Amino acid sequence: MIADDLKPLARPIDTLRPLPGNPRKGDVEAVARSYDQFGQRKPVVATKDGTVIAGNHQLAAAKKLGWSEIAVVFVDDDELTAKAFALADNRTADLGTYDNELLAELIAEVSIDIDLLNATGYDMKTLETLINGEEITSQQLNGDSVSITEKFEVVIECDDEFQQESLLLRLSTEGLKVRAIIV
Repeated sequence: MIADDLKPLARPIDTLRPLPGNPRKGDVEAVARSYDQFGQRKPVVATKDGTVIAGNHQLAAAKKLGWSEIAVVFVDDDELTAKAFALADNRTADLGTYDNELLAELIAEVSIDIDLLNATGYDMKTLETLINGEEITSQQLNGDSVSITEKFEVVIECDDEFQQESLLLRLSTEGLKVRAIIV
């Protein structure tokens, strides 16, 4: 079900294809649960030839649910720009963090309706973990498991923003979870 305001953007699913070599591994089941509960409320983004550069897991979820159409915004990007946008779309989401206290409050509020809670990708075990002040590092949906690990931090002082960005990039390419703090 596509939100009414997005219906003018609806296009046949079979005219779209996922981004070849998309490195993002998403939870199509979670997106499908969200779509099943809420419908599509934001469009996918595709190039004029139908290559989805943002929303590949939305496309897969819609296919899984048997939808024939999905809302799409088309852009006239060249191949390099399209790939750069795909990277930016995923990376900018990764760079966000949560205020765990506010997250716990919001999950608790929604948890009065278990069907709505299940459609969010969160569960009661996640809420319990947050209330106990433990950090969530990975989670399988629907309460299957929540992994808790200790957190170790190192603070490195940089001379300028360029040095900080270079160091963040180098460390992240080595597989480390890094974040910038400006004081």
